Amino acid sequence: MGPGPAQGTVKVRTGVAGSASRMGHRLVLLVTEWSAQVEIADGVAQSVVFTADLDSMQVESGSGGVTPLTVVDKQVIHRNANKALEVGKYPSVDFSSTEIVMTDGTIDIAGSLTIHGVSEPLDATMTIADGRATATIPVTQTDFGIKPYSAMLGQLKVSDEVLVELDIALPSGA
Repeated sequence: MGPGPAQGTVKVRTGVAGSASRMGHRLVLLVTEWSAQVEIADGVAQSVVFTADLDSMQVESGSGGVTPLTVVDKQVIHRNANKALEVGKYPSVDFSSTEIVMTDGTIDIAGSLTIHGVSEPLDATMTIADGRATATIPVTQTDFGIKPYSAMLGQLKVSDEVLVELDIALPSGA
């Protein structure tokens, strides 16, 4: 058993694009169901497998936009995200490491990220401080065959690049 929601957070930050971008909200989406399995040998991480349930993504907050987000707006955003990500067909995001290099204060992880049925290489650096591992990882939706949500004939759309933020408590002694 590895880390999960009780040990940290996984968030996705979106931006807005298009000529009507001032009307859109920059969203923070919280992934409420995820897990990570870390294989450790001789006190050193050997592999990491991470899975996130896309249907568990909930709108935590939104900034900008013409009006504040309502409960109904958040439900519509959840439905639109599930449609864009085709959650019924591709219910999870999966990462499996191929290489881990630990140094004092950082963990460099290389591996394969699978979203929307498409696998792409991913290299990320996690910062280790105060018993936590944190990272901000840019992900380009179109690299995974995802068409970012748009409205008003494309005048308002979610930016192609989103930021995945990880903040995970490390086991004691790590």
